[in-house]
Amino acid sequence: MKFSRFFTGKPYQEIERNGDAFLEVGQYGSAKLEYERALAKLLKRPSGESGPEDRLRKKIAQSREGLALEHRDAAENLVETGHYEEAEELLRLALELVGDKASALEIEERLRLVRDGITNEETPEDPLGGDTLKEGMEILHQGSDEEYFTALISTLPEEEQESYLRYRDPFRDGYIKLHQGRFEDAVPLLSQALETNLPVGGFILLELATAHLNLGNHSEGLTLLQAFLKEHPQCLRAYGPLCEILWQNKEFDEAQRLLTNCPEPLSGSPVIHLLYGKTLFHAGKYHDARVHYLDYLHVSGWNEAIALALAKTFEALGEREKALEQYSGIMNRCQGCGSRIDPLIKQRYADISLEAGDYSTEILELYLGLIQEVPENRADYYRKISMIYEVNGNTEEARRFRSFAERSRREG
Repeated sequence: MKFSRFFTGKPYQEIERNGDAFLEVGQYGSAKLEYERALAKLLKRPSGESGPEDRLRKKIAQSREGLALEHRDAAENLVETGHYEEAEELLRLALELVGDKASALEIEERLRLVRDGITNEETPEDPLGGDTLKEGMEILHQGSDEEYFTALISTLPEEEQESYLRYRDPFRDGYIKLHQGRFEDAVPLLSQALETNLPVGGFILLELATAHLNLGNHSEGLTLLQAFLKEHPQCLRAYGPLCEILWQNKEFDEAQRLLTNCPEPLSGSPVIHLLYGKTLFHAGKYHDARVHYLDYLHVSGWNEAIALALAKTFEALGEREKALEQYSGIMNRCQGCGSRIDPLIKQRYADISLEAGDYSTEILELYLGLIQEVPENRADYYRKISMIYEVNGNTEEARRFRSFAERSRREG
């Protein structure tokens, strides 16, 4: 799993964008974990931020939906080869994840047919009626620790799941406690599991690093991650947190070497390209970061996470018109495909436009919408709305929104 949330100074928005990068390439399990971590960090902040919370919950639902459909498709392949029990387990996981009612009913019907293949018994006349769907979705929650562990690792690639299943206790107990947020309990259990599996630590190194980073033990986390990547250089999940530690330590050359030397097919992954560009950015090499992002978009096509990083790089270079054009392009693409626009993109677009002297109705409406989406910044939005009304000669509305801004500041 990625460790973005383990750095106390890292805002939840950055963790959320890591999830966006995974979602962009169809890694729904990793995206789901990132969004859940971003939500957990957000919920630790003072209340009143319903906009970001709603956004993250929608993204979690989207990644769960994608993961459910992956399980459904994999189950179909298993049915074709006669592996009904394995297919049934995957469909149960899919049913537990899916949120769309129509998809849930479809998966429940497929689950019924798979059970027919196992039991050859006559099915009920109305398999989708009553509480059948609800009961199906509660199956995993009512199970043992073994079933809970199996459900947790279901988001991992199949070959990794096989490794996790081989470790058994105390690894399983430690892994469960890690996901429950009981990091101090997880460390000794995972350390014990590592000792019994040496000299090959495998994915135990990765999970123990997770626990240490949660506790703020960055030095231990760095050592474990480096050891893990020597064994598993193809594991994409480990590169992000390791780069973050190297950035924190200002070891930018080391981060570049790490990313340049990652094996195929990871070297072509948008996640790796994003990390490489961020390494250049953190090192203050904004021109190099701009060239890197532009080259990626030219060769590989559109990627929202890369496009957003490029917009921020334009800002760092003082090229505000290009940044504005980039943010506008991202917003237009989101509107074109019907997906929700990240409110932080709207905010940057509105702020740059306002600084450039754009006091139009379009910018006014963006700030009005942002009040609902990012309520923790409402005082700033009220102030800017008041400014727009003032410039356009509507002193009454300007005064009204200025009073809203003052009240919001007092309320904290």
